[in-house]
Amino acid sequence: MSHESDALMTGKLSQMSVLNTREKRLVSIGYYIGLVGVLQYVVVTLWLMTIYPGGRIGFRESIGYDFTLNFLSDLGRTSRFGQGENPTAFGYMATLASAGFSTIIFFGSLCYYFSKHVRSPAVTLCFILGTIAGIGYIGVAINPIDEGYWVHVKYVQWGFIGFWFMTLTCAYCIFRNPDFPDFYGWMLLAFAAILGLQICLMLFGPRSWSSDEALRMQVIAQKIVVYSEIVAMALLSFGAMKALRKSR
Repeated sequence: MSHESDALMTGKLSQMSVLNTREKRLVSIGYYIGLVGVLQYVVVTLWLMTIYPGGRIGFRESIGYDFTLNFLSDLGRTSRFGQGENPTAFGYMATLASAGFSTIIFFGSLCYYFSKHVRSPAVTLCFILGTIAGIGYIGVAINPIDEGYWVHVKYVQWGFIGFWFMTLTCAYCIFRNPDFPDFYGWMLLAFAAILGLQICLMLFGPRSWSSDEALRMQVIAQKIVVYSEIVAMALLSFGAMKALRKSR
């Protein structure tokens, strides 16, 4: 009876884990799109920082981009705190919107892979949350903070909170999949802890306009989370590619 049960379970696993060559190719393309999406965001935003003319909360006449006192969203402002047009606005909108779309494509591909290996509602939930996060980033991109402050802020919260819940469901799917190394699940949980602290600071911490110290705290926390998320996405992309090669 035990052997029959084992054989039945093995058969079910084999049936769930079948990915044909075309499916593997499409899934791998989605992984590469996700990886390129986050890497281009790093490259483009670092370049935009070098050409940002200046202006920040509490000091409109500041010169250049201050990494610890300027939010990333300042690059997307259409006007530099009343100091003229911002030449980095379109570039920031384009790079962030691209990162948002690539996030949706990446998690769509990853969850399609999971659906062949993990029988759980968490797979669908992971895709929905990854899509919500991507839409949040796109919303931030197309709603500059100086043109619609509260809409912009809501999309920021939407993106971060959606991504936080997504990391939990994605980690669960990884732990349930024997082809996916558990390291990547633990990596996501570690990032979820960092992101959770940032969300608490964003929602309940000192307001950035109250003092330069509060502004610096919020800006540095944002940078830590954004670049940690990019590292997590890059590592997850490599882990997903490795798991895809192992799958049947």
